[in-house]
Amino acid sequence: MIHLIRAFKLLGVSTVLAAALLAALSALPPEARSPAGPAPLVLPAAPEVRFMRAFLARVNPSLPIEDPDCALLLPLAIHRVAREHSLDWRRLLTLAWQESDFDCHAKNRADRGGAYGPFQLRRVWEPVIGDPRPQYFDPELAAQRVAQVVLYYQETQRYQQLIGRRYRNPLLCLYNTGETRRVNRRYCRQVGAKLRLIREAWRDFEVREQRQVRNEAARPPAG
Repeated sequence: MIHLIRAFKLLGVSTVLAAALLAALSALPPEARSPAGPAPLVLPAAPEVRFMRAFLARVNPSLPIEDPDCALLLPLAIHRVAREHSLDWRRLLTLAWQESDFDCHAKNRADRGGAYGPFQLRRVWEPVIGDPRPQYFDPELAAQRVAQVVLYYQETQRYQQLIGRRYRNPLLCLYNTGETRRVNRRYCRQVGAKLRLIREAWRDFEVREQRQVRNEAARPPAG
């Protein structure tokens, strides 16, 4: 009888400990809950990536729920590819906003052979980027392909002509090439307005970040 009472006591203690451990694990981020070995090292995201993730969630609030991989990885891919090719990440972000509201699985079959992915890459660009259809929803591939398109336009004579005509965002305007002049001008105004909004939001973000750093530096040490 004494052994049975002791067993019940041990079982009660184990239950309490298990409940406490479960509560502690539940409070951790998902990457820290895996039982398979130690938690992986998670490096802090660059400020540009954090800004893009927040901006994306504000423009398309359903995307982080319906496609969390796209919501997390598309900003990371844009930032990395822009740095690799010395491009302005804000321009690439503008194209993804204009073309798909940042939807990695966006597809438009009616657009002259189709338009695929967050940047709505079309088959007309196959000589530059290859077939845009394979893995079109992969953020890294999509960002690499759109960078090649932008670099191609940057090197064309037509790009220089737009600069001479004082277009404010010639690379973005050229992205919609092949349409009528009226459609192209409307597209140009739309992407220009979105780029301005992104730049303004980025400036506000930087101000908040700097204020937070100053506040943390001025905070007295604990204890």
